Amino acid sequence: MNGLEKFLEADFNLLIKKYDELWAVEDPEDNPYKSKYLAREILEVAVKDLEALVAEEVSVKLADRGREVFARLLLFLGKNCYFCEEVPQAEKYFIRSLERYLRSTLRLDPEPFCFIQDVFNQLGMLWCNRGGHKEGMNFLRRAQVMYSRRPQAVRDACEERCENNYTMTMFYLAQAYGALQKPTLSAHFCAETMSRQLESNSFGLRSQEINERDPFDAKDWIRNCCALSDFFINDGMFWTAEYLLHSALVMCERAREILGSEPENISELKAECMRDIGNMYATRLKFSRACAERPDAWEEVWRGERKKAEESAGPDEGTKLSFRVAADRVERPPEGGSGPIQWDEVFPEVVHLEDDEAHDNLLAEEHEAADDHDEDQWLILGPNDRIRLPVHFRLLHAHTQRRIRRANAAFLEQRGPHKAVEGEETAVDGAPWPSCVGVSFTAAREIFKLGNHFFAHALDYFLLDGWVTEHVRTCVTCSVVKTPP
Repeated sequence: MNGLEKFLEADFNLLIKKYDELWAVEDPEDNPYKSKYLAREILEVAVKDLEALVAEEVSVKLADRGREVFARLLLFLGKNCYFCEEVPQAEKYFIRSLERYLRSTLRLDPEPFCFIQDVFNQLGMLWCNRGGHKEGMNFLRRAQVMYSRRPQAVRDACEERCENNYTMTMFYLAQAYGALQKPTLSAHFCAETMSRQLESNSFGLRSQEINERDPFDAKDWIRNCCALSDFFINDGMFWTAEYLLHSALVMCERAREILGSEPENISELKAECMRDIGNMYATRLKFSRACAERPDAWEEVWRGERKKAEESAGPDEGTKLSFRVAADRVERPPEGGSGPIQWDEVFPEVVHLEDDEAHDNLLAEEHEAADDHDEDQWLILGPNDRIRLPVHFRLLHAHTQRRIRRANAAFLEQRGPHKAVEGEETAVDGAPWPSCVGVSFTAAREIFKLGNHFFAHALDYFLLDGWVTEHVRTCVTCSVVKTPP
């Protein structure tokens, strides 16, 4: 066993174990990064030793393995520097790691592939936290592309790890799209992140040690559902908003079964969900009135500003990667080799952000379900009412769908067939009203009754004695709904 082989087979594992032990040390407040600096020294020594060993190695295969581990050590150094608030140095290590990984002949192997995902995520996060969301998107989009085109070997060997990395990609995409004034895509990726968060934290999938170190807060998840519903209400996607709110209520009632524990103050959480559901139905009633008075208003008012922004968007020339950073004082040679990087469909040289958004834009909209979509992600309200939502919670879907169908049964009966059915009267220029709208008196009355029902349940908890603000606010909203035009 030569020097490089010994390093890869034995020394590397020992130094990572020692690094992890130092990382776990709780440092004093007056020197909060003491153990992290000591851990960094271990990595820096390892990088120097490994570089010399790779240079001396005659076996191409073994040298390629050494170069991959070298790129991995640079990634770890970047994370260490970022944690210690040395952002420019962290960026330098991340970029050097990325360039080496992209030159590696092992980049499509399962373990290196997952580390490349991590590097893209780290650089995307770093730029988003700087406020450079456009620059961050260049890295996050690449993480998205490589995930969607990952080879079968990665799917077979480390799919869970790859999925976890992609969950982080979506989390940062949600932030970046929000900052880039693309709220629909931001909401879509936020919902996708929440769905994956729920899946990975379901009862029995996490060890007790992980739960203690990184507990899942069901209360935050429920309130995030309610907060996210506000966006979809404002964008006229009421079925999606209703799905989120009823999912939050289902989680309140089934948290112990799904997660193994129940959040604190569960009665208050349920009342908040009831209140928010009542508010949603109240707004849906106003929306129905607007559609009845001006059939074109829902497009003009509710979605007009977003359409203007889309129409004014200029051509997308695509973005390339640059391996220079501000911390580079002088011109440095390429990392990991002198030849050009081999670009392909998994690792493209140019990413076209606007083109790549076309599919995501489709998924971020609420529309009538078609045959080419997965049926388990449809919201099925009846034989002729199937809605493709931009949100899907697999563990809650069946319960949520039953609740929505039961709640809207009388409304759907009074509304009659959706306007999209052939032969029925349609709105202006043949465009149908959204299927959530009740323009007749009897259909609108059913929406009113639903709002009143949930407001009443919320007021059972938010009593005047002890909950003055919530009680009065809910009563005011309820009275506005009851006030005739």
